[in-house]
Amino acid sequence: MQLTGNIVSETRFFYGKIEFEHGKIISVSPLEGTKPDAIWILPGLIDVHLHGSGPYSTEGGEADLRGMAQFLPSKGVTRFLPTCSCAPHEETLDFVKLVRRLAENSPEGALVAGSHLEGPWLAPAFCGGMLPEMIRRPDMQQAQEYLDAAGGTLKLMTIAPEEPGALEVIRLLRRNGVTVSSGHSACPPAFLETAVQSGISEICHLFDAYDVPVSREGVRQPALTDMVLICDNLMKEIIMDGLHVPPELVILSRRAAGADHIIAITDAMQGAGMPEGRFLDCGKPYIIREGELARRVEDNVIVGSSLSMNRAYFNMVTRFGFSPAEAAKAASGNPAKQLGLSGVTGALCPGMDADIAVLEPDRLTVRETYLQGKKIF
Repeated sequence: MQLTGNIVSETRFFYGKIEFEHGKIISVSPLEGTKPDAIWILPGLIDVHLHGSGPYSTEGGEADLRGMAQFLPSKGVTRFLPTCSCAPHEETLDFVKLVRRLAENSPEGALVAGSHLEGPWLAPAFCGGMLPEMIRRPDMQQAQEYLDAAGGTLKLMTIAPEEPGALEVIRLLRRNGVTVSSGHSACPPAFLETAVQSGISEICHLFDAYDVPVSREGVRQPALTDMVLICDNLMKEIIMDGLHVPPELVILSRRAAGADHIIAITDAMQGAGMPEGRFLDCGKPYIIREGELARRVEDNVIVGSSLSMNRAYFNMVTRFGFSPAEAAKAASGNPAKQLGLSGVTGALCPGMDADIAVLEPDRLTVRETYLQGKKIF
């Protein structure tokens, strides 16, 4: 099979043809001329941080996760990590077991690439939309239980590295192949290097649920987020809706860290991709509307986004200063790298899986999505 249009490669953007068969990309060839009004052909988008999408929630059990897998290709997504918020230990354990079953026998639609646990070992002072009563101290025994239950499918865990016992847990997770991100954290800037040396390699939704810069005698001091931007050993997740992070800070992040160190995420909630809805998060009602923040009804606290990955890509190339290739790297190549899938997916290269998102010329509307050469939308 072949597609012809504006191709977004790892390093450039050109009008050309891509051929694939038996699930693999065979060739990518430039053609003469340019066609601004042609379709855009991107690597399949990968979302490593989402709590729901469409009418489905990661809290909703197997039926909802299967529904998410079927819904996400309409947004150009070919692989995703269902994300679990802070919850009681047994519920978290059940979530890990469920995701393992689906990862080992993936349902129709986007591939369930494994699980992401956002907590429960976070800083209570920076709980954000998490329920404070669900936050716990790091626990080696519980961490081992998650690893055993996952059988290699726990791919990402977010933890506050400054919490007592956190560094030991981080080292255990890294020994077992889990990418560990720092998030919802009160980590002192001076402690960041220790956290990185212990195994932190990613930052959960940069600028959200972290301490703000401070001044002493009128001199602005480095904040944790500043230190993160200049640390080349860290991938920086950014919610690319222009709301969780103001556009100016996204632009600053691209200039300071470079696209090689940025991962576009949605942090989407149930209802994302739909016009409007009222849903539950950890038993608490929230309101979500397209293009707005998801906010808890009782206190107006932000609990997530209404963002989809195709709109994240659109925002990067139209609002945040990313080139088409840089945006594809943030939305596909870098997440693939963190998942250990470099050379498998995340780019349009011969020999790699034919995971492809096809956008209309508006760079937003998804026309088709292919997973390993099979059309899934």
